[in-house]
Amino acid sequence: MLFFKRILGMSDADDAPDRRVGVRYTVGVKFPVKVILNTRGRDEMGQLLKSKDDQGWDWSGRLLNLSVSGARMQVPATMHSHLGDPCKLKFEIEGYRLSVPGSIAHISERRDSFVYGLQLDIQTDEIRRAYYQLVDLIALGATLKPDRPAALDAASGYLVEQYAGEGGSRLQVWRDRGSSTVVAFDFRLKQCCVRGLRDRPALEYFVDVNEESVQVAPDAQVPEIHRLFHWVVPNVGTAVPLEVRDFLKKFAA
Repeated sequence: MLFFKRILGMSDADDAPDRRVGVRYTVGVKFPVKVILNTRGRDEMGQLLKSKDDQGWDWSGRLLNLSVSGARMQVPATMHSHLGDPCKLKFEIEGYRLSVPGSIAHISERRDSFVYGLQLDIQTDEIRRAYYQLVDLIALGATLKPDRPAALDAASGYLVEQYAGEGGSRLQVWRDRGSSTVVAFDFRLKQCCVRGLRDRPALEYFVDVNEESVQVAPDAQVPEIHRLFHWVVPNVGTAVPLEVRDFLKKFAA
C-alpha cells in the first residue's frame, strides 16, 4: 500500500531516492510506526522453530534506523536467529501497512536485547515505491540541521532562522524580536509546504514549491500533505531546538 498517491511523486520512487545508498536515517521514538519482524526464529540449540501455519513468528521491537537497502531493529533477548535467515519487516502507520522481505545480515548483542541488521530484498515496484516513500518521510525530519542563524527580517520585524535537510526539506522559523518566542514556521517538504502561525489555528498548505513560486494546495491534496507533516514532525531531530519542535507538534495533531 502506498503511503501517498498525490505527493512524494511517483517519479521519485522509480529509482532510489537521491541520497547515498546505505546512509542510515534515525527513526525517533515518537515516530508513530509499529514494526514487526517476522521470521522462523530458532531455539537455544539453533534449531528452527515451527509455527502452525509455517509463516514464522512475529516479533515486536524498536526500529532504530532505515536506509534504502536495509534497517536496524532492536528485538527482545528471547528472539534467536542466524545470519542469513529470511525475514519480513512489517510496518504499520496509523492503518497503512507495508511488508518488505529480507534477511538477517548482522546480529549484535546488548545486555538485554539483540540488534539485528536487516538486508532488504525488494522484489516488486509497488513495494519499492511504498518503501522509498517511507524512507523519504523519515529522512525529511531526521536530517534537518541549522542552515541559517537567526537574523532580523526587515520586512516583518521578526528574527528568522532556517534549518535544511535532505530531500528538499527546509524549515524556516520566525521568532519575536524581544522575547525570542516562536511565532510562525514555514516547513517545506519536497514540493509541498506547510505554514503555521501562532495566532492562527488553521494551517496553510502549498504545492509546486520552488525558489520562484508557490501556490495554494488543491483541496484534494491537503489531506496527504497534512499526513506527511503529521508523520514528519515527530521525527525532527534534536538539531532543531526543543521549543521549535514543540511548536510544530501543536500543529501536527
